This record gives sequence, structure tokens and C-alpha cells, in this order.
Amino acid sequence: MPSRMPNSKRSFLLLGFCIVACQASQTAAPPPCPPLNQAPAVAATAVAPAPAPAVPDKPVAAPLDKNLARPDVIARSAPLPGFMKGINLGNCLDAPAEGAWGTSISEKHFEMAAAAGLDHVRLPTRFSAPERADVKPPYTVNPEFLKRVDWAIDQALAHHLGVIVDLHHFAEMNSDPQANKARFYAIWRQVAAHLAKRPPEVAFEILNEPTDKLEPKLLNEITRETLKLIRVKNPTRVVFADSYFWANARRLAELDLPKDPNVVAQFHMYEPILFTHQGASWMEPKFQTRGIVFPGPPSVPVTPVPDAAKESWIVEWFNGYNTKPLAENPSGPKAVFEYFDFASNYVKATGNRVYLGEFGAIDNADPQSRENYVWLVRTEAERRGIGWAYWDDGGSFKAMNTYAGTWNEGLRRALLDK
Repeated sequence: MPSRMPNSKRSFLLLGFCIVACQASQTAAPPPCPPLNQAPAVAATAVAPAPAPAVPDKPVAAPLDKNLARPDVIARSAPLPGFMKGINLGNCLDAPAEGAWGTSISEKHFEMAAAAGLDHVRLPTRFSAPERADVKPPYTVNPEFLKRVDWAIDQALAHHLGVIVDLHHFAEMNSDPQANKARFYAIWRQVAAHLAKRPPEVAFEILNEPTDKLEPKLLNEITRETLKLIRVKNPTRVVFADSYFWANARRLAELDLPKDPNVVAQFHMYEPILFTHQGASWMEPKFQTRGIVFPGPPSVPVTPVPDAAKESWIVEWFNGYNTKPLAENPSGPKAVFEYFDFASNYVKATGNRVYLGEFGAIDNADPQSRENYVWLVRTEAERRGIGWAYWDDGGSFKAMNTYAGTWNEGLRRALLDK
């Protein structure tokens, strides 16, 4: 993820694309991944989005058929008690400084999550900020920041919620892992020791969305070494390990995890990205086409922004979006089912459990499309036995309005209703 991003807190496209996982409204993220046989693009610091073409009457999707045909389940992930229905508390402790991205963590986050019937929260946490952990040996973690993390964990437990402490936005581990792994290990050694006496409802996530130079072979080495450090004082704690390429489900097969029943593989879901991130301020100009509905095809063909014509895969995607029927449309259920198949195939091949740590759709999409998409992803995860956490960033992916104490009703239905 970039200098200012969403934990999106962050991450996926048809034809082999993925995206940073954290997508927030007030953050700037690097462009999404190129095809898998290319190196990831370097994030631009300030990309001025191209103006979106006029969209007649703001296209709105029709409600998705809740009885739509679905493929057979290849394999079900074994249950993950306490971590089956969750929400991210994004743009809070993962910001460079809490409040810098427009939201701060509060008791209301936990109250609303618990009252809705969720069983856990994912806590994106930027331990690597210089003010939070020294940049020189012994890389001491700031005790005051640990107290803030403790407070959040206490709130989760007091509201009978599990909590995933997620090491988020350690960008240096992606750009130069060899130079930064000593600091990374030191941070985890301290965090693991500090939280060792916490109950099993507290889980760890080693590193959010590894990518770039933290390639699979090295990622596996660092994942295993970090697990050894954690297991010294946390022998049975649940630990999540993200796949390469921004927690891409297509790269789950490259994870080489130890035979540990309490280690869970994690992936994220933002596919199709041209729908889920349409018009996002932190995305490149070629992603600025708005008015994309889910599912397609649209009632009136959409003309993408000029910059989109420079990318053959985007041209192909829009051709399919404008012309193909629902069953074959790239902005439709098929894209979701095929992406989940990568996770199911991993479960079948390894017997390991998997977890969906982030998913969502930006509020530039029409409300019905967002509800359709979130409902389909959530129910498909549940159908395959996969626990999930919605990406709520307090901004453009927001489901809970903690200031007003209200939910986005369409997203609440999508996440919680049958």
C-alpha cells in the first residue's frame, strides 16, 4: 500500500489482476497489479484522475436474484470458530497517525459490530511508523502505542468479539525486505510477547498484503521465521498468513505454510476492480470510469475514459461488460465464483483453512450494485466455509457510521441478512 491508502487497507482483476487490499476514501494507493507475468507498477505519489465521462441518468443495477445458479463447491474450508463474520476497523490505527485519515477508533466501533451479530473485528495496525517503533536497533515498540492497541483489544473482548491484530502498511518490507526484516522480526517479537497472555479470541496476522520484492520464496521464509518467533510464547494462537501479490487468491498455491493447525491462509477480494474501485481518487486515470453496475450488462453501454483505451485488458473488459449476458459478464457472478475457486482449490490441495480478510465496493458505485456485490461475495464465502471481514475504512467503503451510530442499510442487509 502507498503513502496514503485505504487498508485498501491494501488489493484483484479478471484475467489475472489484483489490487491493494486497503482501499479508503481519503488515502492514496498504488495502482492495482499488472498481469501476473509482469512486475508490479510503482505507485505514483499524486495522480490526478482524468474526468469521468458523462453517465446518462447514473445507471443503477437491478436487485440480484438471490436464487441464482452457483457452481458446485470444490472444497469447504474447515470452520474457524470466532472468526467467521467480521469487519475491519480501517483507517484508524493503520493511518500514519490516528485520525490522519479522517477516523479514530472508538468504543462505538465495537458496540455496533457486536450489536449487529458479528463475531470479530480485524484491527489493521501500523506498528512500523517511526513514532511507534524505533528505526534503529533494538527497534523498541513505543509503550504508549502498545497501550492503545491494548485498549482496542480490551474493547473487543468486552463486547465478546474476537480481534485480529494485523501488521499493516509496513511498506518497507515490500520494497526492501532484506534490509527491513530485522526490524520486522523485532516488532513481532515484542508484540507477541506483550500479547502472550491474551485469550485465544486474540489472533495475529503476520503482514498485510505482501507484494513487490517480497516474492513468494522469500515471503515463505519470513513467514516461517515470524511464526517461530510468535510460537515461543503463543504456541496455539491463531495466526493468519497472507498470500503474495496483495493477498491474491491466485497466489495462495505459492504459500508454503508449516503443518500447524492454527495457521490460516488469508486472501482479499476486490474483483472486478474496475467495478469495486471505479472513480477512486487514489487510483490511476485509467480506473476513473464511473457508472459501472454489478451485475452487467448495463442498460446503456458505458464508454470508458480515454486513458482506459491505452490498456488492452481494460478495452476487452468493457467490451465484455457492455455486450455479454449476465451469466458471462465480467462484472457479474462468474467473476466472483471463479476467483473463489482459487481459494477452494487451495483448500482441496492442502487441507489448510482460508480466510477472506477484506472485500467491498466503493461508494462511487450505485447503492444497489454495492449491495448486490457485497451480498454475493459474503454468501459465496459462507457457502464455501470461509470466514470473512468486510473492509470498512470509515470512508468510501464505509458500512458503519460510528459518529451517527447507524449502518448503511443496503450494506447491512448484504452482510447480515439471509
